[in-house]
Amino acid sequence: MTIPKADLLAGDKILSAEEILSLDDRIFDPGTRPSIETALALSSGMVAGFHVPFASGTFDHHEDVAEQKLFHCLFGRDSLIISSLLRQQNANLQINTVCALAAFQGQAFNPVSEEEPGRIAHEVRDLDDPQAARIAAESGWQFPYYGSVDATLLWLIALDEITQNYASILDRQIGGQSLSERAELAATWIFSRLENDNGYVRSKRANPKGILNQVWKDSGDSYLTHDGRVATSPGTVSAETIAQTFEALLAASRLAKLSSHHWKITPSEFASTAQQVRQNLLDSWWLGDRFAMGLGLIDEKEVMLDAIASNQWRLLDSEILAVPEAKAFVTQLADSVTDAEILGPNGIRTLGKSNPRYRPGGYHTGSSWPMDTALIVRGLLKHDAKTEAAEVASKTIRAIESVGAYPELFRSDESEKLGVSRFVIDVRDAQLGTSNRICQPPQLLQGWTIAAYSWFKQQQFVGK
Repeated sequence: MTIPKADLLAGDKILSAEEILSLDDRIFDPGTRPSIETALALSSGMVAGFHVPFASGTFDHHEDVAEQKLFHCLFGRDSLIISSLLRQQNANLQINTVCALAAFQGQAFNPVSEEEPGRIAHEVRDLDDPQAARIAAESGWQFPYYGSVDATLLWLIALDEITQNYASILDRQIGGQSLSERAELAATWIFSRLENDNGYVRSKRANPKGILNQVWKDSGDSYLTHDGRVATSPGTVSAETIAQTFEALLAASRLAKLSSHHWKITPSEFASTAQQVRQNLLDSWWLGDRFAMGLGLIDEKEVMLDAIASNQWRLLDSEILAVPEAKAFVTQLADSVTDAEILGPNGIRTLGKSNPRYRPGGYHTGSSWPMDTALIVRGLLKHDAKTEAAEVASKTIRAIESVGAYPELFRSDESEKLGVSRFVIDVRDAQLGTSNRICQPPQLLQGWTIAAYSWFKQQQFVGK
């Protein structure tokens, strides 16, 4: 067995390597790719009486491959993004996802599960789920597990989107509480986080074995500086989460106005706080040619994490930059999005290729995710950058159409067939001094890749 070494950095020591996908796997035949409808059926299910999208599904011929069955459940972040991308063709999916997650909204403080009043769950797993048993044994989690900060933000944004056409949904009762009451709880959770954490929604964990970075890029090595120093302490802020916080606060302001009961925090307070969040981003996060990807602790000092990464372009998919004083920032983002530093052969790289810790197959340190690219393309379109949007979209569309699956991610180089990593490789990371999984095969029926491809079709990028 020849182990690919494109992802190895200086000083890495290979601890283990295993080939999970063979070169003759049918996923390497694009003719076997299921339709969007079939793929969605394989990656969805019933939760709390609602039909919802799961983070991923499994092909029949991978039933015995444990690594392909990791995320077959309701995920707060994933399921909300999936249903957002599919809104045009299935509005009910977004309604179902919001209602199902409402049924598991946090009611009390539990440090083991990281439950907090108003918080939306990160993972909702059945007790007989083998993955739930494995995770509980390894990390001591309880399910539902609440270790994300963006699920609550995305949930409020989604509920606000729904009420634009269906305002009466706020009176719907879920577990004895109306969605309006639950929205107030979620908004109060955001306010509490902002007040306690210096105006940010930070990745702080109550369970010391919980997820370190409680945002989409949740790998332990995913937040770093341009010279490769990694923020490994809790409390990181992610750039796109600032935008989501802004959007969620404005959503809360509108929802409070629509609600039949009186909220303790007024619509104007939500709107004013949203503007403070925006101004902080514009005043403090622009580095001259780009936004910082995050804010985190390195050597016990809080620093702007200035690595070039996809996070900064995700800001485009928000109204946070839709003000005159941000016009130059938007222009710079649109002009640079097609640079080879960040745009690879299969879409936007999660980390710029000149970073010392860039790994082309790294989970959040170089690989290209169709979902990430789709949301950046959606942002480019919002700012009328149609030419750049088409160029970026074309990379991901070609990658998806080259395989017989809907991969979670692609490599951002061409060292493996069709950009799909086939090996699980664990190393002793010389810089971090810990074990680090530097490469793994993607989930091959990933819900938000299916949704991203469907969204590309809706925008008429597919077939061009």
